[in-house]
Amino acid sequence: MTEVSTETAAPPNIPYGRHRDRNDLSQVLPLTTPFSLLIDPSNGCNFRCVFCATGNPELLKEVGRPRGAMKFDLFRKIADDIAEFDAPIKSVHLYKDGEPLVNTRIEHMVHLLKSRGLARHVEMTSNGSLLTPERADALLAAGLDAMRVSVYGASDAMYKRVTQRFDRFQTIVDNVAYLYRRKTELGRDFHLHCKIINVELTEEERQSFIDTFTPIADSLFVHPLHGEALAEESAFAAAPDTARKVCSEPFLKLAINFNGEVSVCCADWRMGTIVGNVVEESLRDIWNGERLRDFRLKHLEGRRDEIEACRGCSYVQTLPADNNLDGFAADLIAKYRA
Repeated sequence: MTEVSTETAAPPNIPYGRHRDRNDLSQVLPLTTPFSLLIDPSNGCNFRCVFCATGNPELLKEVGRPRGAMKFDLFRKIADDIAEFDAPIKSVHLYKDGEPLVNTRIEHMVHLLKSRGLARHVEMTSNGSLLTPERADALLAAGLDAMRVSVYGASDAMYKRVTQRFDRFQTIVDNVAYLYRRKTELGRDFHLHCKIINVELTEEERQSFIDTFTPIADSLFVHPLHGEALAEESAFAAAPDTARKVCSEPFLKLAINFNGEVSVCCADWRMGTIVGNVVEESLRDIWNGERLRDFRLKHLEGRRDEIEACRGCSYVQTLPADNNLDGFAADLIAKYRA
């Protein structure tokens, strides 16, 4: 077992990303360069979490979602496409539907983005089970700026209940502790965030999570299940905003699936909001293309329900307050039609 100090002050209970500067989105649209990209190194996972579509092979078969890992040649093409934008991407998230460490080239992906100056901030979300000391060292050496570790239990029994595949809680603790210690020893400006989803957490389990990860993380958060408020009330994020009509996601980011198909947002686990394919098109052409423009206009004009994947989606209710575009829809319609 890895020994860690228990005297460290508790990390703040904040949503991941609060440590980065933000913009009032309504004041900077339209964007010539997306603020962020999600690139999915693999949409497969070594867990089968009870709340996750990726863990439900029958559901994936029903909706026809393909499965695989991104090939490095495709990633290199994406990097070349990013270089065509007029500014570096603010943040690249190497994660979407699966466990990124399943892809054995993930460290090379990080290094390519950082060495070419294509993104100011490169981060990853992982379940932590494959985050061995060797992988942690490689990711730090490659230049990764942040890691968000999704914790799925505070005991072996809870891990088994939630993931259906994994029951070694201490492995997660040891992996996180090693990463935290190494980034500290190296003096890296690296943010390590640990979060747990409230899947019938008891108060004892919740407190165990906090007590265990407080000494080995920069911030913690206990998430309600997806679709509820993901952030406490603050100037940064007021949630849930059940009345919001315009989703900000298509105006600031894109999500590139493992096979090159481009979704509008991270919540598109069905791959049902495809607006292009980087195998056949440049990322810049997709960002400025007709399919994405029409998608944005549907949201601005109150026609979100015409998009099957957006109809009934509650993700819009959880978005930060400074991304609320409802009051600016008329001006933005004119800009995007122009």
